[in-house]
Amino acid sequence: MLIRLSEIEDTQVLKGEMDSARFRQMGDTDVKLLKPVSYELMVAKYDDTVAIDGPVRVAASLECGRCLEGFDIELSLVMSIKLVPRTKLPDSPELELHGEDLDVYYYEGEEIDIDPFVYEEVMLNMPVRPLCSEACKGICPRCGKNRNTEPCDCPEAPLSLLGEKLKSFLN
Repeated sequence: MLIRLSEIEDTQVLKGEMDSARFRQMGDTDVKLLKPVSYELMVAKYDDTVAIDGPVRVAASLECGRCLEGFDIELSLVMSIKLVPRTKLPDSPELELHGEDLDVYYYEGEEIDIDPFVYEEVMLNMPVRPLCSEACKGICPRCGKNRNTEPCDCPEAPLSLLGEKLKSFLN
């Protein structure tokens, strides 16, 4: 969705959705959306600085990192970014960043496309190693059975010497 800066006096509320086709255009991803990503963002303009804040909701289907079974996840995120004109980008090739600088983005022109920011917010909040549950037992490395659905009679793999030392250290 495009924001025209000339149409924003002080604040404006943007409600919208990003469908799965638009979401995939943003980049290669294994995330399968169950429904469009929805957002309700407050856009505030202060001189030439633009602040965008508000909730973003996503429902997706992921693959468990332990058992490789699919599962659904719903995330409610809060997006909070600040946009400043590219002309205010420092000329220095080396710049020390502070915590508040991490949510600052730069724009050019009189229109801002917010879809890439919504996409980035969703992708940054997706689990790196998704789990269907914390108690997931995963797949047996010997026979390949899903330990959540069927029992496995394989003997446990012996611990390495390093594993034994770690186990004794932790106990």
